[in-house]
Amino acid sequence: MSGLQAMTEPITGRPRSGLLRRLAVGALGSSAFESARSVYRLARGEERSAPFPLRHKLEWWRRGFRADSAAIYDLPRNDWRDYVSDYMRDHRCSTINPAPGVFDQKVLFRSFLLTQGFKQADTVAVIAAGNILLHPFDGPRYVAREEFERWLVADGGSFVMKPQDGSRGQDIFLVEVRDGALVRRRGARETPFRLPQRGATVVERRIEQGAFWRELSPSTTNTVRALSMWMPGEDTPFIGCAVQRVGTAETAPTDNWSGGGICAPIDLATGRLGVGRMNPLKRKGADSVYTHHPDTGVRIDGAVLPHWDRIRDTVLRAAVSLPLNRYVGWDVVVDDAGSPVIIEANKNTDVNLLQVHGGLLVEPRVRQFYQAVGVLR
Repeated sequence: MSGLQAMTEPITGRPRSGLLRRLAVGALGSSAFESARSVYRLARGEERSAPFPLRHKLEWWRRGFRADSAAIYDLPRNDWRDYVSDYMRDHRCSTINPAPGVFDQKVLFRSFLLTQGFKQADTVAVIAAGNILLHPFDGPRYVAREEFERWLVADGGSFVMKPQDGSRGQDIFLVEVRDGALVRRRGARETPFRLPQRGATVVERRIEQGAFWRELSPSTTNTVRALSMWMPGEDTPFIGCAVQRVGTAETAPTDNWSGGGICAPIDLATGRLGVGRMNPLKRKGADSVYTHHPDTGVRIDGAVLPHWDRIRDTVLRAAVSLPLNRYVGWDVVVDDAGSPVIIEANKNTDVNLLQVHGGLLVEPRVRQFYQAVGVLR
């Protein structure tokens, strides 16, 4: 075998990453190599829609922040040492949970929550490779596309269709009936209904959220994102931070903050909301701070969440039911009966929507947690 062949993978012909890494470490030294790799990864994740001068980017990359995150957190006006950096989030928080795979598959995780007695949205179908499994948790049976579509039309309800392993609100659509035909809706755009062609998709009945959340934004499902933390050596977890997410006409049917939604901080003791914030980079110079919802005019700042005690209790009970996982971002919607429903659990939650209101590390207990699990070194 030639020297070139020895350095390449047998099928792809690409250089072996392990060998190249050893060569780079030998040339640069391990510390310089890790620093260079960290800067590369930060650069690769930089928000392309938010151009910054290279000098400005390098200034924040060396502290572990992307330039877009520094703008969101209003650095250096705020102290960067109070914030969980992008490097920490991507490369240290990702290893906090010893069993992160439990969150990767929505259907399996939903099965777990149901067995633990947590109320869930009605899953009406799972679609994969052209196969449609109707009522997967209650009398499952495979049906053809025509029968499935007839069932949806006859039911007449609203359904959410989302990738079963997706994240960040991507590829989520609302499925509804218009004049006897099925349509998919995302924001203000409606298209004829069609089955997904790739991956696995979950179709669930849209939860009728409580009046407080309907009034805020009736076209979107508005969720609480609560971050649970479980300190090593302690018997129970705690909630380190929580925000109320609220969708807009731009994000319907989701409340996705990265896509143009609003989030407001929640006082953990009282459930009172603070001022709502949009991602300032999405506003392109426009005001990103809201005391009232821009579409409905309903007050955000100072409003008190109904059933906050129940929401908090549901999150902590769910967190303690997963003893192998220490760090989870829970998405909870409250239905019209006042019952909290967990619709998502994130093994390594985004922190930008939490820290747009202030650095997580300001809170002593939260800082102690990050130190205990090795995120702060």
